[in-house]
Amino acid sequence: MGKAKDINFADFRYISTSKAKGKGGIGHLREKLKYFQYRNDKADHVAHRRGLPRPERWRDMGLGSNYGEILKACQELQSKDVLAWTWVVSPAPDLMALVPDAQRRDLVRNLTENIVTGYYEARGLDVPSYSYVLHDRDTAEGEQQLHTHVVLPGTVETLLGREAFFNNKKEGHVALFNRIADAQFALALDQAIGPEWRALRPELQEVKAPSLSELDAWFGPRELEQSERQQSELDAWFGSREGDTGKSQPSELDDWFGPR
Repeated sequence: MGKAKDINFADFRYISTSKAKGKGGIGHLREKLKYFQYRNDKADHVAHRRGLPRPERWRDMGLGSNYGEILKACQELQSKDVLAWTWVVSPAPDLMALVPDAQRRDLVRNLTENIVTGYYEARGLDVPSYSYVLHDRDTAEGEQQLHTHVVLPGTVETLLGREAFFNNKKEGHVALFNRIADAQFALALDQAIGPEWRALRPELQEVKAPSLSELDAWFGPRELEQSERQQSELDAWFGSREGDTGKSQPSELDDWFGPR
């Protein structure tokens, strides 16, 4: 049996506190946030002129309603190594085309929020403050590609105080993230249009959210020494997303959304 065609492209990356190799630093995050805020959609020009009200592009879930507020919040909530986490949530265009046009944007917004909530709860943590923006584009095949960019802080609040937060693919975090994302999108489609969409993915096994027992088997107790990890370990954990996740490759992400 061949690999199931993706139903949802979900990806996370970190922005380092270090400017080394041009991969991090406050300036890098600022430019990324400005791109998220002012990127022109196919039918939505959002250029901002000085002195005029800012475009309402961000959905503020506690981190900020514009790039300046979000940048400041990320600086205040950064860890030793991570200035911010950025996610992409991009449901499959052929499946989104089955959803009535008037419902699509709300579906993607709700999907994004459910993925954030589900992932942090599965990790045994409170959901942090975050913000996200919804973008719209067409693929090379002419299909609508609604997707969100999510920005989250580098730390989380715990019973022991604020701690560094890491996503470690070697510990199964990437697999967990993608499983939750797929399960939430499958549920959203079932609710919006019924289960008939599954006929378009006959090779796909039913996706479901992982149970607590599965999480315990994957991770065991949370490691309190996470804040001691070094930047070199972060680079070793992530780098570019490779075939171990069963998702689209980094070059496709760059083609869709621009360089990191």
